[in-house]
Amino acid sequence: MKKRNIWISIAIIAAAVPVFCFCMRQKGYIKIDTPGIELQLRGGWFNRAMITSGTEPVKISARTYRPERLRISGEQDGNRWQIDSFGPWEKLAKIKVKNAETTVLKLGPPFLTMPRVDQSGSRVLIGLSITGQAGEHYGAGVMKNGRRQPAPKLKIVDEAGKILASGKFEYG
Repeated sequence: MKKRNIWISIAIIAAAVPVFCFCMRQKGYIKIDTPGIELQLRGGWFNRAMITSGTEPVKISARTYRPERLRISGEQDGNRWQIDSFGPWEKLAKIKVKNAETTVLKLGPPFLTMPRVDQSGSRVLIGLSITGQAGEHYGAGVMKNGRRQPAPKLKIVDEAGKILASGKFEYG
């Protein structure tokens, strides 16, 4: 009985090895449509990939990936700007790369910036939500030349233009 189980195990392993090797050799491509992007992907336990936007698609193993981190950076007027995303990812939650095909990702700008308003008793909390074109959410902490920018200021005005309240956002 033990001998039979050993032979069955050896047969299963012998059949699985070629299938595993075939799957590991399949390659696909990812192209990021927006300049200035670094996207870190995870495709299983041991398969990670760092994709940067460029003119040519990047060759990677064909499989389903999940984003871990997204960074957009660029220069304007001699300043280096950067914004990061750690999710939620919406449309980017699962990125399927198929064998010998190119998956094109459209993410980043134009951004949709919306206020988030929560009420707790007599207190009103106003937050900021930054969303990219694939539905990915970004943190509000924008970096300029390696330094986090101060929190934005806020004014609430009525129809006549009279300032009802003012203040500034706080990180955290």
